[in-house]
Amino acid sequence: MRLFYYSGLKPSLAYRGWSSYSAGRILRFSTRVGEHRTFLVHARDNGLDMSTFVEFFSARYVLIPPDLPPIDPAVIYDIGANIGIASLYLGDRYPKARLYAFEPVPVNFELCQLNCRNLPRAEAFPWAVGSRSGDAAFSFSEDDLRAGRLRGVGTPPDGRIEKQIQVPVFSIADLVAQKQLAPPDLIKIDVEGAELEVLKGMGEQARCVRRMLIETHGPDVYAACRQWLQDHGFLILHSHEIIPGWAAIWCDRI
Repeated sequence: MRLFYYSGLKPSLAYRGWSSYSAGRILRFSTRVGEHRTFLVHARDNGLDMSTFVEFFSARYVLIPPDLPPIDPAVIYDIGANIGIASLYLGDRYPKARLYAFEPVPVNFELCQLNCRNLPRAEAFPWAVGSRSGDAAFSFSEDDLRAGRLRGVGTPPDGRIEKQIQVPVFSIADLVAQKQLAPPDLIKIDVEGAELEVLKGMGEQARCVRRMLIETHGPDVYAACRQWLQDHGFLILHSHEIIPGWAAIWCDRI
């Protein structure tokens, strides 16, 4: 009942002015995944977190194209994890996999940690992922905490006041070499315009990757990512535009 209200009924009521959101309030609700698993999901009462949950778990949406060859990844990287909804989806889809979620915005990371507790083989890190390791400025808007990005990447949303913080950044190559994380088999990348920077930071670890989902932001980034994939031995199996200028790419290593 709570899930139905916050994901289905409340958005309609808020649109009509009959209800309002309270972004500081944390919603907690149980949802059944499969026949024998239940997740305790944490999300903010801001309308956006629940819409993300619906995108991944509603029967109305199909995240993984059905024509992709099946794989059984041992290690998954969720880069740009936000509050961990994609991590929950991937962890449920591939329960044997070790999953690492990366989210640098502190208020997102707190919820990501809580949601990852549903997955016994998952761990969340408060880091950004980019082309090189170090510290960097990271911008985000409190109006939409899904849209944070490294400084100098992308353009700020119109009319939104942004905050800026310093965050640790690691390349995928250094996550393996320095942080001793297992190399990834499956990677999901959604980093608000810095997708190419993540790809550039793979180094030799690109050879370990079997499949990637890359959500690109802008036609230039989309074209650059396609070229990088072609140059580094990946075959694009599926791509589609989500909204104008924002496209998803599914690719496998040849």
